[in-house]
Amino acid sequence: MPKQEVGSTKWLGNKMKAKGLQKLRWYCQMCQKQCRDENGFKCHRMSDGHQRQMQCFVQDPNKFMDEFSIEFEKGFMHLMSHSYRSTRVLANTVYCDFISNRHHTHMNSTIWVTLSNFVQYLGRTNQCKIDKTPKGWYIQYIDNSPEARLREQQRQEMEKSELNEEQRHAKMLADQIEDGKAQGGFQESEFTELQRQEGDAPISFAMGGSSSSSAAAAKTGTPVKQDMDATGESAKNILAQAFSQHSATVGGNSTHRESKLKEQQERKMSAMESLRLEHEASKRRKVDETQEINIGQELAKQARVGEKSPSSSEEAHEPWLAAGLVVKVMHQELAKGKYYRKKGKIEKVYDKVMADVRMLESKDLIRIEQELLETVIPNVGKPVRIVKGTHKGWRATMKAVDFEGFCVTVELHDGTIMDGISYDELCKVEE
Repeated sequence: MPKQEVGSTKWLGNKMKAKGLQKLRWYCQMCQKQCRDENGFKCHRMSDGHQRQMQCFVQDPNKFMDEFSIEFEKGFMHLMSHSYRSTRVLANTVYCDFISNRHHTHMNSTIWVTLSNFVQYLGRTNQCKIDKTPKGWYIQYIDNSPEARLREQQRQEMEKSELNEEQRHAKMLADQIEDGKAQGGFQESEFTELQRQEGDAPISFAMGGSSSSSAAAAKTGTPVKQDMDATGESAKNILAQAFSQHSATVGGNSTHRESKLKEQQERKMSAMESLRLEHEASKRRKVDETQEINIGQELAKQARVGEKSPSSSEEAHEPWLAAGLVVKVMHQELAKGKYYRKKGKIEKVYDKVMADVRMLESKDLIRIEQELLETVIPNVGKPVRIVKGTHKGWRATMKAVDFEGFCVTVELHDGTIMDGISYDELCKVEE
């Protein structure tokens, strides 16, 4: 069918329909053509141009997949460096922004099956800081450009210069102090302890005489005369008399006064107050004992967790893939669940955590990560390979299976019997 004329109604309608993002499953990455419906995509796949492109792809599939992967990575990181340069953002948000462009490189044409795999790749290559949360994977751009390194170097030099300025200021102060000491114009402060002759006893004053005479003496500045005592001697000044009386009392009867004060305090304390104090003391003792018990239990719990957690986490992330093992695929979204819980044989291993698996039923070859695979337990008498633990890599023969304890019993080639091996520590080997 000939194409419509430019500017015609049909041409304008097709342009309006093609505007915007269409469904990704109707996009051909090899031909870079977007179809609007299933029938159009089917017709495109039957066209001669698409067939020629697929023949080129079959000749060297790795070349095209690597090129598409590089384009996808460059476009994703370009968006990260310009729109999300200094923010911690959800990976799915960046991906939705990236695919909003009609002419972007689709992920289904790259070596990454899911967005999680691509995010983990960015973390391994130190292009982004990644962390997993209940909401999903969060990423933050790491600027490794020469300009960023130059800015970091300038910042470090500025901090170093500021530190040198502080050191020079401190040295100048020290020199001034030394000069002052040498000239005798500098004297360090001496701190002395407060000492009292009477000890911890309270200071009391015995004030006597009339208040009017005291006030008059304060106004006129003349000393106040007291009446003569029985011996005919004149009384001393009231304040001097009070100080002398206090010092004499403290010097002669300090021990007696302390005991007398204690007795007065004990008499003043009522029976009700003493009961209240005893009750509060008992409550404090109970609270202290409860806290000591809780702290002991918490320390014991932390010790138990600290003993178990490192080994369990190390075993969970330990690479165990090897060529020749028969594994089960646990990816629910791969090829719309076509390979879910299906068995396959590992043909090649990449970076210890990724493998090429040849499916046993469909004979398809897929590349998948270790966390999406599961070990297979064969029947009794079949060969297995130990993939974790001290005997990792040894071949053995299945002897018994304990379904209640989720463990098995195997016999090594040297005749050793091993009991209590969990399901994930061994895997079936193709005979």
